[in-house]
Amino acid sequence: MLILPGHRAQSSHTHPDADAATRVLIGNDFSEDVRTDRGWTGWWVQRMVWFAEDGDILVLPVRPDDDLMEYITGLTGIRRNTLTVVVPPAHEGSEGTLSVARLADPEFIESLEEAIGDREVTHLSALWPDVSVSRLARVLGVQEAMPGYGFVDQAGGVMVNSKSAFRTLAAGVGIPLAPGAVCTSRESAEETILELLAGGPVVIKHDFLSGGHGNEILTLGEPFRPIGARRVVTVDGRAEVRSYLAEHWDWLSSSGRGKPIVERYVQDSSAFFAEFLISDKAVELTGDGELLSAPYAVGEIMPAQALEPDILDQIVVGGRKLARALHAIGYRGVLCPDAIVTPEREVLFTEYNGRITGSTHIYGRIGKVAVGEGFGKDRVLLERVWPEGWHTPSFAAALTALEQAGLAYDSRSRTGVILTTAHDGNNGVMYCIAAEDIASAWEWDRTIKPLFARQSRERRP
Repeated sequence: MLILPGHRAQSSHTHPDADAATRVLIGNDFSEDVRTDRGWTGWWVQRMVWFAEDGDILVLPVRPDDDLMEYITGLTGIRRNTLTVVVPPAHEGSEGTLSVARLADPEFIESLEEAIGDREVTHLSALWPDVSVSRLARVLGVQEAMPGYGFVDQAGGVMVNSKSAFRTLAAGVGIPLAPGAVCTSRESAEETILELLAGGPVVIKHDFLSGGHGNEILTLGEPFRPIGARRVVTVDGRAEVRSYLAEHWDWLSSSGRGKPIVERYVQDSSAFFAEFLISDKAVELTGDGELLSAPYAVGEIMPAQALEPDILDQIVVGGRKLARALHAIGYRGVLCPDAIVTPEREVLFTEYNGRITGSTHIYGRIGKVAVGEGFGKDRVLLERVWPEGWHTPSFAAALTALEQAGLAYDSRSRTGVILTTAHDGNNGVMYCIAAEDIASAWEWDRTIKPLFARQSRERRP
């Protein structure tokens, strides 16, 4: 068990805000009910620090990077010494994630209760709305502090992060979708694929994978460069479609835990999102942006640039319909519907994400808090996944390199590079760029490239 109050190894009884209320923020990831590949995400969930306010308790799967915490709290203005971080005892196979077993560990529960002390828990939430989180709220006796407790406690988090559930709900409320179907069997998938292939390429989607990693494109013609998918597979008629499904169905269906989706694939489309906060009182639009893929997710532009107002309005209106439907059945939290805009300027919705997304901390905390009121007016954010081939040994090394090159974010000019996550344990740190316009942001990005590419060359044997 590890408890880290601020900078010091002190007891929660000496917490500077011991008599105040507190929030409990849980840095978990995808539910074990839908994905089993999340043990590597200890660095990724540390983005929860961006959402911290004075006096909060953060539950994380690993000890957070001290340099990251110092950096983030410096940009958000939060007093780091008022934050408490609780790390549950490690369980074999889930050291990098908050598994069900770790969140139910008696030693962890005892330590979390000690960290709370006499303070009232006014809010408890997580990056992903999992049943293990609602169970924790119940054990602590703070169900009323957890938004949408009842919905989450009955496995609602799976529903609001399922592409098949999205398609069902979207069709029900009447928002535009690409032709296709939710497929409950290999036979139904086969018939849907063959029907759609007559009109062009088809994308088959894993129910729960993200960033394009769960998508594959089937085509009758020549292969082409995939965007938002793993690869393009050429098939020639029913026999080859049947063979493809026989070989890949277990993966596509997540061993029966999910239902694959088959849709018409529209080439040369652009992808966008509109994100909402669903509370008891309202459905609030909180942010929007463009999603960049090559072929997987490589970044985002926030807010969306050069998109016709009527097109953006269609995305917002459709997204709000989905949000209101989920509000009616008890979901509370972030909802991020995604849509594509086709070359013919048609808006087609593709999925939703009912969780704190990889966009939320960028526009919601970096944009609105660190950059300030000018975000979206005289400043734009270009968020980037660490490019392949770049290298930095640590978060601190990346920050030092940026500072020495004069590229680090400057709060006076409100421009520069902001590091957004902990080091990924391999090669890099995700980042975003604050600039006057998107052309300037891309110029900043080109300036960064040789800095880290040079480090990569120097480290080769």
